[in-house]
Amino acid sequence: MSHVVTPLHAYYRPAHLEHVIAEMRRRGAPRIRAHFDGATRFAREGTHRLRAAKALGLAPILVPVRWWRSRAALERAQFAAAEYGHVFPEIEIAT
Repeated sequence: MSHVVTPLHAYYRPAHLEHVIAEMRRRGAPRIRAHFDGATRFAREGTHRLRAAKALGLAPILVPVRWWRSRAALERAQFAAAEYGHVFPEIEIAT
């Protein structure tokens, strides 16, 4: 089963991503706060950490949070998930 995790936004800086990848090699999988709508997880943070985890083949550790924006924003995020959500074969849910 695969899991779609959508970053807060699509923009990232390649130089910063390289730095995050180097740190993640040392520290391991990232912990990222995310909302689950029943189909997709929406990250509240960690745009670069999600990309780094994907590049390194790590399963991100997601900390469940409530949706923090409007209902309309969630609908836009659901639409955007198809375009720039990251597919992970495995994730971990923090308790």
